[in-house]
Amino acid sequence: MSNLKPTCFIAIACFALSVSYSPPSYAAADRLAASICEAAKTNNRSQMRKKLSKARLRLRDIYQGLRCGKEGSLLRVATNANAMDSAKYILSKAKKVALSKKDKDGDNIIQYTQKLVDAGDASKQEFLTFYQSK
Repeated sequence: MSNLKPTCFIAIACFALSVSYSPPSYAAADRLAASICEAAKTNNRSQMRKKLSKARLRLRDIYQGLRCGKEGSLLRVATNANAMDSAKYILSKAKKVALSKKDKDGDNIIQYTQKLVDAGDASKQEFLTFYQSK
């Protein structure tokens, strides 16, 4: 009977651990990414900073994996929305990773912005000049 107690204890402990374990919340990560993308669109750098700080994340560490739906990278979202303050904040935190990262179309942010300017979008010239200066 005394040999049964340790076995029973181990079985109960394993069951308790399996019930109490919960996988990471992907929904929470998706909500965080969506709110960071939305903050970039609305040129709200303080909101981006607050969201990242609350989640205890650094933009530099997550930039490579951060996607803003069909729009692409966070810098593309800021560029398309004419959100210069957001673009400056993103570049100050993500550094060279943000400039060199190629999107699905094979272009990095400088190439992408150059294509917008070449297509006649003069409002993107300020972004292009800024990106090229980094």
